[in-house]
Amino acid sequence: MTPRRTGCQDIEHPEAGSLRLLVETLTLPDDGQQVVIHLPADDATAAALDRLNGRRPGALRAVATGETG
Repeated sequence: MTPRRTGCQDIEHPEAGSLRLLVETLTLPDDGQQVVIHLPADDATAAALDRLNGRRPGALRAVATGETG
């Protein structure tokens, strides 16, 4: 896998309002396909996404934040 790119993206959702998302892009070496991961960057975004999905607050969280391999 090639080095990953990370960043933050601010978007305005018509129902949820302002959302701040962490974005990580991983490029697969053999065919150039990319895996793009979006995670809430703050508690307010996490709560807004939970409301959109009809989930209880805090139900979706990253499991690990460390590097592997």
